[in-house]
Amino acid sequence: MATTRSADKKDLLARLGADTVIIAGPAGDLTDAVLTATGGEGADVVLDHAAGDTFAACLPATALDRQVVNIGRLAGPAATVDLDALPFRHLTVHGVSFGFSQDWETVPVPEGLRAEVLPAVARGDVAPVIDTTFTITQHQEAAARLGAANTVGKAVLTFA
Repeated sequence: MATTRSADKKDLLARLGADTVIIAGPAGDLTDAVLTATGGEGADVVLDHAAGDTFAACLPATALDRQVVNIGRLAGPAATVDLDALPFRHLTVHGVSFGFSQDWETVPVPEGLRAEVLPAVARGDVAPVIDTTFTITQHQEAAARLGAANTVGKAVLTFA
């Protein structure tokens, strides 16, 4: 299952392998759509790249005894959260920031990549979707494009 804030990205996500694509609208709609798509169970693992009100909607949309991982904050760093979702659903919430990670968090990543991801990339099973390439001096433009949610894929920074 995948979610997007843009209807334009629905077909892309389906082509990339998502069996269900939900276009995230208002927070309540996202929760209801995920619960409907999962027969009321919720998602096993939620990777939240948006934060803001989307993060709050992820909690009740997550299955019992499962995890929510916040990775990005494109919709803003603040959210009003109904804390009942945490104990009632027995959720674990993780915050990850690859720009500010601790060594003990970062070191295992290359090992996992080497064993699992790099062979999949070599086989062509995994390929990046690149929206736009910027030079490092254009980092503010790249951040603005990502924040506007207009990208279809990743913004890449190059070093000349």
